Amino acid sequence: MKKVFHFVKKFWFFIPLIIAVLMFLLLPLMPEVTEYVFSRGLFKIVTVPIGFITGFFPFSFTELLVILALPIAGLIVFLLVRKIRNCENADDKKKILIKAGKRLCGFLSFTCLMYMICHGANYYRMPLEKTMQLDTSPKDGEFLLDVCKTLINGAKEASETLEQNPDKSTKLTESFANELKRAGNGYDKLINEYPFLWTSVSKQKIVLLSEPWSYTHITGMYFPFFAECNVNVAQPAYLIPSTAAHESAHSRGIAFENDCNFLAFLSCINSDYAEYRYSGYMLAFTYCSNALYSYDYEMWKEIDELLDERMKADFRANSDYIYNHSSHGTGSIVDEVVETVNNVSESANDTFIKVQGVEEGVLSYDRVTELILAYYK
Repeated sequence: MKKVFHFVKKFWFFIPLIIAVLMFLLLPLMPEVTEYVFSRGLFKIVTVPIGFITGFFPFSFTELLVILALPIAGLIVFLLVRKIRNCENADDKKKILIKAGKRLCGFLSFTCLMYMICHGANYYRMPLEKTMQLDTSPKDGEFLLDVCKTLINGAKEASETLEQNPDKSTKLTESFANELKRAGNGYDKLINEYPFLWTSVSKQKIVLLSEPWSYTHITGMYFPFFAECNVNVAQPAYLIPSTAAHESAHSRGIAFENDCNFLAFLSCINSDYAEYRYSGYMLAFTYCSNALYSYDYEMWKEIDELLDERMKADFRANSDYIYNHSSHGTGSIVDEVVETVNNVSESANDTFIKVQGVEEGVLSYDRVTELILAYYK
């Protein structure tokens, strides 16, 4: 017993890591326990207070961390090296290094545990289609065609009161800050039927460096350690509401990207605000029309002819946005840097998703079509 106590005392900093690893290995075997104990319990107990605190501040802590991470790390290394140099005794230098190593291991160990509690465990909760009682069995092409038409009609109806830019693309009616405050409105309508979506965390943060961030092709990010939703506002205006709703789904304990896209759609079309409804229908139509294109090109041409000028302009704006933030094979230094950023970002995102047990990686985003069809069925 004394040996165990001595071992724990000496290597206490590995305890959080051990717990995190056990969660990673065992929770996939117990989806119902994960659902009710972690995702609906511990996750909310921990992240709601954190989100409440970070939500008081208008700036993004995530963005601030990205900017300051390297300088802070450099300062810590500098101070450590200076402290070691000031020691003449070799044993004292060794003690300083061991102490610094323990603190680093403790920090990383605790970070792993916090990640599992604040986000990682949610990958192993019950499937969303089971929780919401959705039939995701294969649907025929005619049904997919009908859903696409329904989504087009919904988008047209929602856009009737929305302003337009000179190029006919959608213009938001409010400032970015005010628009992002509306992200929780649609979820408020869903909570009575789906109480697992409850959370008081609905603060969306504008990323001030959205333009350079666009080169990563990431339009939004939920940072679990701050329970913070970050939105890229450099993207076309019509995508901003659904992006905010997507990140809000993460803050409500939903981990899978396809689930978040589906809930973004569902919350948006239930919103009181027309720009959110329009954004939700456009998001769903993008996925469903892509699926229809792959299924039957003639059917896809039929629904493509139903698009109005606003929808076409918004899709063009998105294509231009992606093109302007991608490499074009010119061979220039700038182009090579852009290509590297694009590739590294996509590879990192793909790897991260696969590590959570999602074999499709970034392709899992397309699975949202199954949920949309199940909703309309």
